[in-house]
Amino acid sequence: MKGAVFNGKEIILKDISKPEITDSQVLIRVKTVGICGTDLAIVNGHLTTPTPLILGHEFAGEVVEIGDQVDQSWNGKRVTAEINSNIDHNCFFCNNNIFTQCISRKAIGIDINGALAEYIAIESYLLHEIPDNVSLEDATFIEPLAAAYQTFELMPIDKNDNNIVIFGLGKLGLLIAQVAKLKGLEVMAVDGSEQKLMIGKKYGISHAINRLKCKNIPDEIKKYTDKLGADIIVDTTGNPLALKDIVSSCRTRGKIHVKSTHGIDTPINFTDVVVREITIYSSRCGPFDKAIKGLESGEIKVHDLISKKYPLEKIKEAFNSYETSRHYVKTIISI
Repeated sequence: MKGAVFNGKEIILKDISKPEITDSQVLIRVKTVGICGTDLAIVNGHLTTPTPLILGHEFAGEVVEIGDQVDQSWNGKRVTAEINSNIDHNCFFCNNNIFTQCISRKAIGIDINGALAEYIAIESYLLHEIPDNVSLEDATFIEPLAAAYQTFELMPIDKNDNNIVIFGLGKLGLLIAQVAKLKGLEVMAVDGSEQKLMIGKKYGISHAINRLKCKNIPDEIKKYTDKLGADIIVDTTGNPLALKDIVSSCRTRGKIHVKSTHGIDTPINFTDVVVREITIYSSRCGPFDKAIKGLESGEIKVHDLISKKYPLEKIKEAFNSYETSRHYVKTIISI
């Protein structure tokens, strides 16, 4: 089969062996894969992973083969899968239903081979069926949308929280914006792409700040927040330099939620955080069931966030264009 393999220096398309499933796994014929910022961080050397490695963890496909211990009803179903595999179901985190933090976990496309190939073998307990009214392309948003929901699973919203500022309007930022609107928050955003800011306004963002045109971002945010600063700030930029403005833009006793996996050492003014009693949250993977319901019900809109589509054969071009275009939200690979 064909697969996109990162060899430690570059991602290349090559012929590789089709995976053989165990009794507890299914074989999925991959149809669509979304390129993620984490994939770029790996290719750019900011995030170290084992190599050679097949990247890709935002995917959708069809079950074509089933292990002996797997429910046969999965056969032929359209599915996606959670990314944390190798769960031991016996550690402290598993015993407390925090499976995404299992000490034995291996992330698909990061620690073990992912979905940028014609087929992938997946443990059956990771599977989620895709509803009939959700396209396979839209289903590649399920994993990041689950992460967007997780933002508010781990960060409580109290009576004094009326607004949120999202730094970075890529795919994750625009998904968080939609979930935040459903939570009743006024949503503002900071980004360097005028095109992304315009998309954000279509999804209900009230104030869009272009960081390339704004001389003082914290002061600009305070104009819209009674000079206090934002109640909640979410960072999805992947840019460590953004955190200076983020701390300064947050109101005293406000909340900062860090979503991006920078893969780079990040400076932060902890004196300001302590003196102004700012609370810092973070989160990663989230509830797939809520994400799927959000797409199925139509509460969350994703199809217009697809900026570009490429076949697997043009994987290098896809990565290069996604990295160099500040205006792309999501790039899809069709297999």
